[in-house]
Amino acid sequence: MKRKLVEEELHEHVVRRGFLGVWHFENMPRMVKFFKFFMRFSCTRQMGIRNAIDIKVENARIIHNDLPSGFDNTRILLITDLHVDGIDILAEKIISTIDKIDYDFCILGGDYSFGHKQQGESAHPKMRLLAAELTRKSRVFGVLGNHDMYSMAKVLGECGVEMLINEGVRLEKHGDEIYLAGLDDCHYYGADDITLADSQADREAFKIVVCHSPERYKEAAEVGYRLYLAGHTHGGQICLPGGLAVVTNATVPREMLKGKWRCQKMIGYTSRGVGSSGIAVRFSCPPEITLITLRGRR
Repeated sequence: MKRKLVEEELHEHVVRRGFLGVWHFENMPRMVKFFKFFMRFSCTRQMGIRNAIDIKVENARIIHNDLPSGFDNTRILLITDLHVDGIDILAEKIISTIDKIDYDFCILGGDYSFGHKQQGESAHPKMRLLAAELTRKSRVFGVLGNHDMYSMAKVLGECGVEMLINEGVRLEKHGDEIYLAGLDDCHYYGADDITLADSQADREAFKIVVCHSPERYKEAAEVGYRLYLAGHTHGGQICLPGGLAVVTNATVPREMLKGKWRCQKMIGYTSRGVGSSGIAVRFSCPPEITLITLRGRR
């Protein structure tokens, strides 16, 4: 598995993507230090932390002509970019929020840890706590993100989360069937394999793909996926007034950075994420848990 090989190399990888090459925020740790200094100087850090735990539940209605009638009104809870060890009370806030939501099944979209390398001491027990609550209510499916090591997949699997790492599963409801596929991280590890993930799908199936980043939207549309669920961008996390993202972290059109978007016959949704990365603050971009309702045209 490519992910394991990258982990075994034991050195920091530089993300290269798009026409800017390596010139991206995530390759510039000094920029994080600058923002931390600026927040101390401007006394805005506590405001940013309060914003980062003010979780919003976004209701997204996805209407698609090809949706099988048996899955009409199916509700999917999408939780991504948790970074649960970034803020001490975040896991408890997530649990109290989802306790009030009714849904059919849950998808975890990756990036469970705040740091890249040392994640077991704090992130693992918090994710065990959260996974226990989620699996108690419904089936839970998960993918890995660019902040995750393979050990996190083992932890979540032990808790009953069905991890989809370049693989898929058929879901049945009222006599109809859809195909749910999960890709490994495409952004940092480059470990995604959509051909492998799609290999068990029926040719005429209504297919949903979950990938931590929206960056594989073209490939997914080309092989017939009808819904693409992603996170990774945090919606910008630290935005200008009005929600304009300064940093995007993904080489995709701006309309794909958050919310609903479309590519050919495929509808996509990019969550702002429920956690924070780099700096555990948010400005003009609240954290999000998404309740997606699938509807047919009928």
